[in-house]
Amino acid sequence: MADGIYVALSGAIAQSASLDATAANLANASTDGYQRIRPVFREELSRATSKEPALHYTSTGGTQLDTTRGSLRATGRSLDFAMPQGTYLALATAGGERYTRAASLSVGHDGTLITSAGVPVSGEDGKPIKLSGDTTNVRVDDSGQVRQGDAVAARVKLVSFATPANLVHESGALLAANPQSGTPSPSSGKLDVGQIEESNTSVVGAMTDLVSASRTFEAFQRVIDTFRDTDRQTVTTVPSVQ
Repeated sequence: MADGIYVALSGAIAQSASLDATAANLANASTDGYQRIRPVFREELSRATSKEPALHYTSTGGTQLDTTRGSLRATGRSLDFAMPQGTYLALATAGGERYTRAASLSVGHDGTLITSAGVPVSGEDGKPIKLSGDTTNVRVDDSGQVRQGDAVAARVKLVSFATPANLVHESGALLAANPQSGTPSPSSGKLDVGQIEESNTSVVGAMTDLVSASRTFEAFQRVIDTFRDTDRQTVTTVPSVQ
């Protein structure tokens, strides 16, 4: 079998990963706070011999986030806010602490401060923020303090990471940390209250990427088919040596 078929196969696998990433971005183009993912490719060099040159292969090294801040949409709500680039809101989930850029909050029936997806928001102590008393006049100020009237009830937990591009999507705009992203550290910065950060995925850009990856994948498929046909012809037409 020709070695070139493996090179073409590695390219097809890489484009398949690119298609998966683009499809996820397109599906979340309208998800507030979503950060698009990009596949990471590496070039691998096969070991050369005295008779044959080394071959260049493509390998997929996973995905990384595009941490560019998305466009802001004004809502006028006192519990909506957008964060500076590189800052994330910490959430208290059943699986541990998670992070998001989608900060459209509300007060649950039990007084817990939650996101639009119903996930509890963490305070600076890492525990869910739970309010008591009159919760009809709750707001977040531009420093992250949660206020009930004129009183400060809590402060939302805002964090940053050494390598935020390595955070991993769990669902929608919900992110999880890992050793590659680093551990969260306290973050500060002025919040844009009354605004929501939209997805940083462009529908037009994602559609263009989808078409490009599809065509490249099909091109690699044709190359693979050509190598297979060549091998088949070689096997059927070249006489065996006795």
